[in-house]
Amino acid sequence: MVARSAQALLVIALSYTLVFFTLFVLPGNPIENKLTNPQNPLPESAAGPLIAYYHLDKAPIEQFLISVQRLFQGDWGYSLTNGKPVTDLIGQGLSNSAPLALLALLFTAVLSLGIALLAVFGPRRLRGFARLLPLVFLSTPSFLVGFLLLLVFSFQLGWISSIRDEGFVTLILPAATLAIGVNAPITQVLITGLDRAAGEPFVTVLRARGVSEAGIVGGHLLKNGSIPAVTLLALTVGDMLASTVVVETVFSRTGIGFITQQAVRDQDTPVILAVVVLVSTTFVIINLVADLIYPFLDPRISYATRRSRIRAARRTRAKTPEVFA
Repeated sequence: MVARSAQALLVIALSYTLVFFTLFVLPGNPIENKLTNPQNPLPESAAGPLIAYYHLDKAPIEQFLISVQRLFQGDWGYSLTNGKPVTDLIGQGLSNSAPLALLALLFTAVLSLGIALLAVFGPRRLRGFARLLPLVFLSTPSFLVGFLLLLVFSFQLGWISSIRDEGFVTLILPAATLAIGVNAPITQVLITGLDRAAGEPFVTVLRARGVSEAGIVGGHLLKNGSIPAVTLLALTVGDMLASTVVVETVFSRTGIGFITQQAVRDQDTPVILAVVVLVSTTFVIINLVADLIYPFLDPRISYATRRSRIRAARRTRAKTPEVFA
């Protein structure tokens, strides 16, 4: 686990280094880009202080070392668009996006598990329908799912307001949109895993011992069949973070996705750098948590086995459309 944590820190450090040199050091001064940006130009009076603050007149390696020093002090710099501290913007975005992402992860896990159980153990006339659902989810764009949910639950039924902030209730539709958007690969892998586990010889032994079907499924098959899906769920976080841009636009939420869209449009490089580091850190932490979950699902799994399962899950994810077809 120490080695895995060190790898996680290395990934974050490399992400920061690559993005910093791409945004600040490669040809094209970010301050000069803002001065000539027709959409949201930077006043010339602010250019000098910003160049001095970011030390853009110094050697690239010196710029980088100063930025790393400020990073450990909690100083992420200032937005080139509105002059606000980047930490304030990221904090505001996180306060809106973190609850949404957590609820979306919960919806994804519940939806994938429910469809997979129905596809493998449900009534025969419903199994085919359940196996088609991942294909439908994969083929439907996130913005269309969001519009349909708004149309049904907000405009027709009136259960959830599309304008007012009603707390937790307001998160349900965007979280469901995110969950449906990333659900298909996880569900397909879970169905395959449960199918394989249900055909193992130990299932026959358990039935011979008088163990109920519910006990077999809940106590044995889910643990054996869900291991690849847990890995894929962790890997899907990247897709979910990317989808927040569309979802937050549809549902008019000012979260990390909306802030990223604005920063890219306005060439606000300090905000872009902070978002990349935040996303990299989140992705690494969630995959680290998945490492900790594996021994509870199957104590026989070692770290080497975990790495092989990650590679297998990535190959499965890449071939998802072919599996559905």
